Amino acid sequence: MMMEIEAAAVAEVQSNLHSETEQLVDIPGNADSLVQGILEVYQPSVEQINNDLQEIVKKQKNVIEKMKYENKQLSEAAKDDLCCTVYSLIKTYQEKVFSIKKELGNVHEKTMKLKKRALRLQQLRQEQGFH
Repeated sequence: MMMEIEAAAVAEVQSNLHSETEQLVDIPGNADSLVQGILEVYQPSVEQINNDLQEIVKKQKNVIEKMKYENKQLSEAAKDDLCCTVYSLIKTYQEKVFSIKKELGNVHEKTMKLKKRALRLQQLRQEQGFH
């Protein structure tokens, strides 16, 4: 009798193990379905983001190349002694032009004062001439 109970218990445990194994075997199938569902939901947006990032990287590379070219041109221009000389002359001549403009403003002001004075003197002479 003890043997029969043990045999029955063993048979029951084995049947439970067999059913649990079947459930475990079915998990990979469910996992595949789950993965497919997730891919269907997120894959289009991820692909769009990837395309946008590639476009941004491409534009960034173009900008970097343009900046390198501009920096190269500026450094070559800065190295050129003639350009440096011309830039210093430009500064000197700008200062001279500014001082000439200032002097012309002063001369204009004095001229206007002299014209007013001459006009007053002319009016005084005309008044004296009439008297």
